[in-house]
Amino acid sequence: MTSVSHIRQWADRGRLFAILDATDVPEVPLRAVALGDSRATSLYKGRAEEDLSAIAPFLVQVDSNTLDWISGDLWPDPWGIFVLADVTLEQLRTHFRQFLIVRGPADESWYFRFYDPRVFSKYIDTCTADEVAEFFGPVLAFAITDLATYGVRVLTRAATSTQKLPSTPHAEFRA
Repeated sequence: MTSVSHIRQWADRGRLFAILDATDVPEVPLRAVALGDSRATSLYKGRAEEDLSAIAPFLVQVDSNTLDWISGDLWPDPWGIFVLADVTLEQLRTHFRQFLIVRGPADESWYFRFYDPRVFSKYIDTCTADEVAEFFGPVLAFAITDLATYGVRVLTRAATSTQKLPSTPHAEFRA
């Protein structure tokens, strides 16, 4: 477990991003617009971005003000996840977009809300080492809020790649 002040250091260095889930936090799209295109973007593109903007995931570069908003106003909600990375907003967007749609058991397409902290924790714990490597890509660490301690749980590639595969299959990413 780490503290919000540790996360703030990542923000101060320009290395902190967040994927904000507008499904549970309706003010996210307005906040993303206020941040501007250079600091916030929907993970959806095209028609999905237009039709689903009110419930879309938004990738934002987090500064101190944005972190204050998240920790002060959103913390108790399933608002999303933090991402630590040394790449651009657009590079992260490209990386995360490949995980938005998965194939279900009958080969149907499903939206995969990996950025919901309730989903993220369960998903990452079921991944093989190869799946962790693919999912992390350019990401150095993910962090999710812990309501009990008002801290954050930081997950690195090394800490998650030793998990065992569950006995039941999970959805596959569509190439």
